[in-house]
Amino acid sequence: MWYWIVMILLIGGSIALLAKTYIDINNTEPEDMPPEGRRRRRRETDDEYGDGDEPDVQQVRRSRREDAAQQEEAGVRRRKKRRQWKIILENIDSWEKYTFIFYKNVGIGRGKDGSRYEQYLMIRDDGRISKMHCAIVSRGDKLYLRDENSRNGTYLNGTRIEKPIVIQKDDVIGVGGTRLEVQRVMRESDQ
Repeated sequence: MWYWIVMILLIGGSIALLAKTYIDINNTEPEDMPPEGRRRRRRETDDEYGDGDEPDVQQVRRSRREDAAQQEEAGVRRRKKRRQWKIILENIDSWEKYTFIFYKNVGIGRGKDGSRYEQYLMIRDDGRISKMHCAIVSRGDKLYLRDENSRNGTYLNGTRIEKPIVIQKDDVIGVGGTRLEVQRVMRESDQ
């Protein structure tokens, strides 16, 4: 009996809190809005609730486009923040650890020039590794291992990959005679 009373109170309180938050959000004006936009918004609000005159739909659309153009010119346009990846690889045979912080990709190979990639792991002492052997690439919320047309192929957990495949913690990447274990995969949190 007490359980249900507590549950009803919690649900009711949650709904009230959400409603208050929704009302507060709709009643506040963005701080980054230029003063002209604030006045225009107040006028639209006054027209909507005040004297009974409804604003012309075309006029409202035009004013919204003008506001957007002004914000874009002022550089106020909000951009989606890119989030970084952090991956830690360990060479199973030599116990060397490699840490990479990147946005898009990490290349693995024997060549000296890794300029195609944001980060590059050069493994010199394995002759079976191609100059540009494979890459770890970011797509959405996942990391993929992609073979870069290597001579001896790229392996994930002992299986040769033919197309990009999702990687995660504890996977073993095989390039030439070298095996790299994925120790950790982390993503920067949204802030």
